[in-house]
Amino acid sequence: MVDLNRRGFIRSLFSIGSIGAASSSEAQVEAKGKSAFVWCDLHNGHVGFPTGLDAPAIRPGSIAKLIAAAALVEDGFNTNLQFECTGTYKAGVKELSEVHCQFAHGSLDLRRALAYSCNCFFAQATRALTTRAFLTKARALGLSSPVAGRSSGLFPGAESESKPSLPYVLGLAADFKPNCLQLMRLAGLIAIGPGERLPVLHSSENFELKDKEKPLAVALTRKSAELLRSGMRLSVQEGTAAKLDPQNKMQIAAKTGTTDHGKKFQSQIIGFFPYDKPRNAFCLFSPAGTSVDAAVPEASNLILSTSW
Repeated sequence: MVDLNRRGFIRSLFSIGSIGAASSSEAQVEAKGKSAFVWCDLHNGHVGFPTGLDAPAIRPGSIAKLIAAAALVEDGFNTNLQFECTGTYKAGVKELSEVHCQFAHGSLDLRRALAYSCNCFFAQATRALTTRAFLTKARALGLSSPVAGRSSGLFPGAESESKPSLPYVLGLAADFKPNCLQLMRLAGLIAIGPGERLPVLHSSENFELKDKEKPLAVALTRKSAELLRSGMRLSVQEGTAAKLDPQNKMQIAAKTGTTDHGKKFQSQIIGFFPYDKPRNAFCLFSPAGTSVDAAVPEASNLILSTSW
């Protein structure tokens, strides 16, 4: 991979901005100036808030590529198909005319594009993916639904379905802001796979939810779930989350996401572990820094210093 100028790459991300205007009335919790880490037990649904009860809702950045990848695979996309990444791709979309990657990744397939979070690949692979298809899959995976006693983060209204899909695919649309609990639940659904139901997520403060809500079915096919799982695992082994568990102590699978926030960055990472027999899922939000510089090392410190 060719390392592009980092300063130029960051400047290019500033130009993306918050695409579109929020159009949903769903309740949301705006991100505050401190990190937030949430985790859940995939067997009993218990949720832990070791850093406090905040569950920030921000644009998911590249975590949204998991939704796009699932939608592609379930629509018959050839997972062996490769696209070339030169570091820049002219998308020709009004809201996002050009996309950038920090590295020129070369030719790569969908699994590796997830692992390395390649914007150029996804801009090419999703040219025929509609926003309606993307949002339908996002909705099926709980990103418009309350979770653990919390309201959903911001989710696009029906009027957004006719917009270009790329801002949603890259997690940059201003009207799509799932909260940390929803993203953690997404990781949990990917972890347990199709044919299973994720228990109702609850904390000690809202244990009664177990009697009021229903377990969420996994709206993924076996093929799409395996693609997401393997892409997230490769991300930890050699991709954007490579510094999360370098000694492979926890066998984590993860996906990172970074978005601009004024003149700075915010970042998140979601994942599950252990890979072969998932027990826990998590989400970490960092208010300052890219995922590689902030969310990944912060999550690493928390996960590796805890007895699970």
